[in-house]
Amino acid sequence: MDPKEADRLNHEIVVEAMLDLKDVEELNLFFTRSSRLMLAVVFFLIVIGIVLLIDGSRTGMEFMIAVLSDLLLSVILWFVYGWSIRRKSVKAFFSDQLLRQRHTFVFSEMGFQYASDSESGKVRWSEIYEVRESRNLYLILLSTSRTLIVPKDDFATERDRTRFRGIVESNVKASRFHWRRER
Repeated sequence: MDPKEADRLNHEIVVEAMLDLKDVEELNLFFTRSSRLMLAVVFFLIVIGIVLLIDGSRTGMEFMIAVLSDLLLSVILWFVYGWSIRRKSVKAFFSDQLLRQRHTFVFSEMGFQYASDSESGKVRWSEIYEVRESRNLYLILLSTSRTLIVPKDDFATERDRTRFRGIVESNVKASRFHWRRER
C-alpha cells in the first residue's frame, strides 16, 4: 500500500451497518417523542378544563382525584401511542427490503459515502440537514424526510465513534448537530 493510500485510510472511518427492528423502533420513537408528549399534555389540559367547566364546585379532594385520574390517563395515552409507533415500526421494517440490506458508510473530513446492494451516494458535510444522536443510533438527516441510520454498535471501536463525532463537529454547523446528553 502506498503512503497516500495509508494516510487516506487513517483518516476514514468505515462502518458496516445492518439495521435491526429495534433500530427502526428507536428511530420512530425518537422522532415522535415531542408529539407524544404534546398529545398527553393537551389531553390532560382538555380533561381538566372539561372537569372545571362541568362542575366548578368540587371539593379539594374531588378535584385532586380528578387530576390524578387525568394524569394516569395521560400517562396511559403516552404508552399506548408509543406501542402504536412500535407496531407501525414492525410493519415498516418488514415491508422495506432496502432498510434490511447491509449498508457501508465511509466517513471522512470531506463528507461520507454510503452504499448498499440497491443504492449508493456521496454526501459533503455542507449538504447535511442535521446530525442527531439517540441512545443507540447516529441519525444523519439528509432532509426533513430522509434519514440515514448508523447504529453506534456497528462502529469498530469506541475511538471510531469519538472520531466520527469530531468529524461532524468540525464540519457541520453547531446548530445542525445534536448530541445526546450523558446521563
